[in-house]
Amino acid sequence: MKASIDCVHCYLKQAVNCMSIAGIDEDKQYPVLFNIMDNVKTMDRQRTPAENSTEMLINLYQMINSNDPYKEIKQRLNTLGLDLYPKLKAYINKSDNKLYDALKIAASGNIIDLGISRDFDINASLEHSLSEGFSKDDYDRFIDKLNRVDHVVIVGDNAGEIVFDKLLVEELNKKGKKVIYIVKGGPILNDATMEDAIQVGMDTITEVITTGSNYLGVPLNKVAPKIVTLLADSGLVISKGQANFESLEHEELARDRVFFLLKIKCPWVGTTAGANFGDVVFFVR
Repeated sequence: MKASIDCVHCYLKQAVNCMSIAGIDEDKQYPVLFNIMDNVKTMDRQRTPAENSTEMLINLYQMINSNDPYKEIKQRLNTLGLDLYPKLKAYINKSDNKLYDALKIAASGNIIDLGISRDFDINASLEHSLSEGFSKDDYDRFIDKLNRVDHVVIVGDNAGEIVFDKLLVEELNKKGKKVIYIVKGGPILNDATMEDAIQVGMDTITEVITTGSNYLGVPLNKVAPKIVTLLADSGLVISKGQANFESLEHEELARDRVFFLLKIKCPWVGTTAGANFGDVVFFVR
């Protein structure tokens, strides 16, 4: 997915949100933001928004002298998810289609994204996902694929959200599927890293590996070669969130094997996905 003109203001909003979360005084934010503007001018419009955002954020982290400005808030988001976990587990246990509802709950967790917005209502997101379902829904194709593979790869997204993914992993485990869960190789925004996976106990129920990179999404030219091989060789992949969608939707290896599970939080992503802003989708190219 190539960047669009609408991505420009989002890059800048990401920078402002990041500095605010890092506690940077507003007067000190201005010169940093002006430097970021110069950086944005040189961005390659042929690259994905996720790649451009990452390189802007790497520069920003250096300017504000912080390697992980979201560290504390990620820990709080994980705690929030863990607090909700028992209620969500009880809901799934009563479900007539546990795997399908686990997918809906995992999608609802995708609202926990602090890149653009610092506010979210997880309870409203849960209610919407469970009551409205997916506007694009390839669940039947997913089940057909699932019945023909012995392992599933999940490309994770955000801290907090990773707890919701645990419910999905547990249901896949019950069906006898080995799951490999991928997190970021280093801190970027509020994306989940190995530290988050350990905090929420994901590592106790499945194999967790990293992209070997702190780039948003999974740009194939930036992640570890073993990740590219894993994605290319796996018969079934679940890709969580917008940045992963931006990175993979156009790649040949994604065709008929990567199922995108996300909430549409950007009109341009919606246009590319063939969905509307605010929709929750589960589909394959």
